[in-house]
Amino acid sequence: MRSLWKRLWSRLVEFLKQGTSPEKLALTCALGVVVGILPIWGVTTFLCFAVAAIFRINIVMLQLVHYFVYPLQLILIIPFIKLGTFLFGVNPMPYALSELMNRFSNNFWGEFKQVGLALSLGVGVWAVASIPLGLIIYFMSHRLFVKWKEHNQRELKSQ
Repeated sequence: MRSLWKRLWSRLVEFLKQGTSPEKLALTCALGVVVGILPIWGVTTFLCFAVAAIFRINIVMLQLVHYFVYPLQLILIIPFIKLGTFLFGVNPMPYALSELMNRFSNNFWGEFKQVGLALSLGVGVWAVASIPLGLIIYFMSHRLFVKWKEHNQRELKSQ
């Protein structure tokens, strides 16, 4: 029984240390922001687990970045939808934001079906915007993590 716990513990530690190179950390930051601003509320946490498994990146760091940009997700949902309706020439939500919130509070699932097209237009805009955004964040954070690693290595050598 004790060896089982040791194996589980070592796997957990290995899992938490996974993806700590500058490249993986930069990828984690980029994917955390991109997934974190997806304009569909409530699915991004689960999506982060899938992304971490696929790309073998640090799940703890990914979730931290994702939670850090959570306010941006809430702020950007409506602009993504409005930009999608403008770009695609479709207006599936002809009512004001206050009326939309009232409709959602009364009948969430019924209204969710009705505004599904609007959400998909927002996701389309998010998909197009996420590629350059992800690349910019990746290269900026990669540079920072490389400098941070070099600085830490110099400090260790000087001690």
